[in-house]
Formats: sequence, C-alpha cells, structure tokens
Amino acid sequence: MKTLTIFLDFDGTVVEHAFPEIYAANPGSIGVIRKLQNAGHIIILNTYRAELGNGYLEAAIEFLEEEEHGLKPMHEIRQFKVNPKDWDLDAYIDAGVMFIDDISKGIPLIPNRALSSGLMVDWKVLDKMFEKKGVYG
Repeated sequence: MKTLTIFLDFDGTVVEHAFPEIYAANPGSIGVIRKLQNAGHIIILNTYRAELGNGYLEAAIEFLEEEEHGLKPMHEIRQFKVNPKDWDLDAYIDAGVMFIDDISKGIPLIPNRALSSGLMVDWKVLDKMFEKKGVYG
C-alpha cells in the first residue's frame, strides 16, 4: 500500500459532536487513527477549529495527544479547512489522498450519542473497509 495523505476532521469524526466542548472519542476512532499512523500514512488535522481561534484548536490537539490515546502528533494542521471530497475509498487510494470527515458525502455514519440529533463517522465500518483494501499494509 502506498502512503496516503489523510485529511482528518475532528468534531463529528474523531470525537462526538458537542462543539465547543469535546465530549468523548467517537467509538473506534482512536484505534483506527493509530493503525493509520502505524502504517505510515500522513495525517493532517483538517478542522474548522483552526479557523476559530479561542483555544478550540489547541483543545483538539491536546485531546489527540493525551497519553491515554497513544496517538502520534499530526503531520500538519490546516489553518483553513479543506472541504472534503465525496467518500470513495478506491478513488482515494488511487489518488493517494483521503478525507475522513462527517460532512463527506457517502461516508459511513452513525447517530450521535452526545447530542439528540445528527450523525458522526462510523469508524467500525471504516476499519473493516481499510482492512479489506489493505490500507494498514
């Protein structure tokens, strides 16, 4: 598997929607991100938090780098969010660029738990897809 550049959203993707709070890790997100990092993929934090100031981005980075999560620092943090393309794993692999973002049309989603409405990324489904396509190496 070639190295992928992965644009990773935060709210509704890595964590459950509760902005500006950081409620809890989205089930499965930390483990899958760790697998992607260990496979050598380049992970870029791609969140609107970077554009807002007020410590929102720093809170997200602190969450990701907490010892209990065991994640390596992100390769880069986008200062202005790159809008994600529609979810198409095969096209992402061919292009070498992937967007994992709850607003990516077609990405697998599950209901929020922190809020009574809305959806967030389904990391359990992504994990199976990544395994099947050899994304982890």
